[in-house]
Amino acid sequence: MRDSPWAISRFDEALLELLGQGQKHLSLADAVDAIGIESGEQINVETILAESNSPLESLLPRALSGTEKDRRGVQHLEIVDNRGSFVISAWPTAHRGVFHLAATTPFTDPRWQKVERWIGRANPEVVPCFLNHADFIDIGRALSEIGDAEVSRLTARNLVDQSSLGRSWKSRSDGLRLSPLEAIAEVEANHASVRTMTMRVGQLLSLHLRRLAGATFYSGNFTAFDDVVLSRLAKAGATRRSLMANRHRRVGKPVGTPISVKLPGAFLGTEIDTSEVLETLEELSQVSVAVLHRNPYLHVVVTDYSDGSNFDLFVTDADSIDIYPGFRASRGSLTRLSQRLGERFLATDISDAAEDDEVSLDDLVASR
Repeated sequence: MRDSPWAISRFDEALLELLGQGQKHLSLADAVDAIGIESGEQINVETILAESNSPLESLLPRALSGTEKDRRGVQHLEIVDNRGSFVISAWPTAHRGVFHLAATTPFTDPRWQKVERWIGRANPEVVPCFLNHADFIDIGRALSEIGDAEVSRLTARNLVDQSSLGRSWKSRSDGLRLSPLEAIAEVEANHASVRTMTMRVGQLLSLHLRRLAGATFYSGNFTAFDDVVLSRLAKAGATRRSLMANRHRRVGKPVGTPISVKLPGAFLGTEIDTSEVLETLEELSQVSVAVLHRNPYLHVVVTDYSDGSNFDLFVTDADSIDIYPGFRASRGSLTRLSQRLGERFLATDISDAAEDDEVSLDDLVASR
C-alpha cells in the first residue's frame, strides 16, 4: 500500500502502530527514538495553546473524523490527501494547555498549510504561540551551549518598510558560519527582525526554528532537540497562556493592567501609521472594530464574535499597543489579538504594561 500516491510515510505508518499499542508514558522523543529518522525524513512541530485536553477535536474540520487518543492523551489522526496521506498528532507537554502539534510534512508543504488554516479557524479554542524576542534569543543561546551552533540561512523582515529579507552565510576561516546570536545581531543592526533560522549544531543537530513557535527537526539527536528546543517552546507557550488568563474586567473592581505589545521602535507616531493597526484588526475573521478616537491617540473597541470577547485597544505611545480586556475576554481571544498585532508589527515583547508607563483607561475615556 505504501506505493500508492495516497500512502502514508514509513515514519507515520510506524507511529500509528506504536500509538496503537497504548504505551502509558510514551512521549514524542520516545516515539522518534523507537522509530528512527531516515535520510530525507523530518519532524515538523508547532506549539499550540488549547482550551481543552483534546485539541485536534477543536482543530480539525467537522468533515474529518476518527481522531484517536492513547492512554497518555496523545491525539492522532491519519489524514487522506491527494498529495499523500499523513498523520497529525498532538502531544501534551509538561505544561497544562500547551501541546506540540507534530507531522512529517514540511511546514512549506501545502498539506501543512492546510493544517495552518485549520488552526486559524479554530481560534480562540486553539491558538499558536508567537515567541518573544527574548525566547528566540534564549533558544539560540542554548543551542550554542551544547555545541558549535551555526546559522546557514535566516529570514527576517525590515522594521521600517516591512520588506522581506533572506540571508545565508558561508563558512569562515575557522570552518564555522555565524552563531545564532551573531546572525541575529547582524540582521538587527540592519533594522530587521528575525523570523526563521536554519541551523546546525556540529553533528548533533540540524533544525529550522520559527518565531511563530515552530521548529523542524532534520537530523541528529532528537532527544537534544526535545530538551533544548521543544522544552523552551512549551515553556514560552505556558508563560503566554498564564499571562492571558483571567484578564476580563470585573464589576466594581479597578481596571487591570493592560497587555502591552512592545514594538522595536517608534513606528506608530502618526495617524497614517496607526491606520495600519486598524487594517490588521480588520483582517481578523469574526472581529468588528469601532474607532472611538484617532488623534492624538488611537482608541478602538474590538469585538470578537467567535465567543463574545471585547477589548479596548489604545495607541498612546509610538512604540507600543495596549489592550484592555472587557467584561468578557477569553484567554484564547486575547492571545489571538495580541499575537496577531505582535506578528504584524514585529513585537519584541508581549507582556503586562510597565506600571510607570501605564495610562488610566478611565482618564483616556474621559478625555474623548
